[in-house]
Amino acid sequence: MVRWISLVAVICFTTQICVADIWQWTDGDNDGSLWLSDSLAEPYADLSYQVLWWADLPYANLHHANLMNIDFSFANLSGANLKIANVSYANLFEANLENSILAYASFFGANLDSVNIGDANLFYADFSDANLANLENWESAFWLAARYNANTTFPEGMDPNDYAMIELEIPNPSVISLVLFAGITARRKR
Repeated sequence: MVRWISLVAVICFTTQICVADIWQWTDGDNDGSLWLSDSLAEPYADLSYQVLWWADLPYANLHHANLMNIDFSFANLSGANLKIANVSYANLFEANLENSILAYASFFGANLDSVNIGDANLFYADFSDANLANLENWESAFWLAARYNANTTFPEGMDPNDYAMIELEIPNPSVISLVLFAGITARRKR
């Protein structure tokens, strides 16, 4: 038995298998759904496609983490470091990101409906195609150079120009077609 425990310990400490696993353990609101305990989430962790409702991860260090398609609905990530994290297509409905570091993170296509981002650092974060409707405390967040496109949904009353955000152009499909056609034609001539 001791050998098996030692083997599991060696595997956990030397591979990505056990890093940043967050386990569901109890019902948070007594309605039959599960919530998560707070856990040590590691930088560079791959938590993509996980369902982490009600996760209690204040001050979690998830910089450079892969959080693509994660479901952080109702999660507490206040003070968390998500710098340079990939949070594309994530669901953060009613999550708490107050005082979080979200600089350089990609929220491409993410749902941030009703998220509290008070005093969050959003420097150069990408919100292209993101749903920012009903954001809470967005006025106090640091938006300088945060990126968005024409498909980004903003909360009522928010003008991205007032916060020095950068609009990314959505390429016109005809331009892309012309570039591809020119490349194919140039290849045939060789």
